[in-house]
Amino acid sequence: MDELLQKATRAAFLFLAVCFLVWAAVPEWRVYAAGVVLGVVASLVNSFLLRRRVDLIGNVYKNNPNPPRRMGLGLAGRLATVLLAAMVAYRFPDRFHLPSVLFSCFFMPVVVLLFAYLGNKRQS
Repeated sequence: MDELLQKATRAAFLFLAVCFLVWAAVPEWRVYAAGVVLGVVASLVNSFLLRRRVDLIGNVYKNNPNPPRRMGLGLAGRLATVLLAAMVAYRFPDRFHLPSVLFSCFFMPVVVLLFAYLGNKRQS
């Protein structure tokens, strides 16, 4: 899982670099590129939050045969990240394109799924 996340993170940083180049080179697309950057950053934050949560749950179940039921902010924290990105885009429509932000918030899950599929095909 860590290998997939590392590959997806590298792909995200490469994609962010391309978006920054588009933002700098094409002024007409600046709002769209900024929206995509905001969404991909939110997606990166969500992927690291999910990785941390999975590691915590794995450690609890590995170290304790009868683990206590824990209430946490797993899904709520990730939803709040997307909500924050959407609120920023809604507040500053002249700087961020809201649909671009929302579509690019799904960048990391799609890239991880793609890398997992390609890795599975390569092993088969």
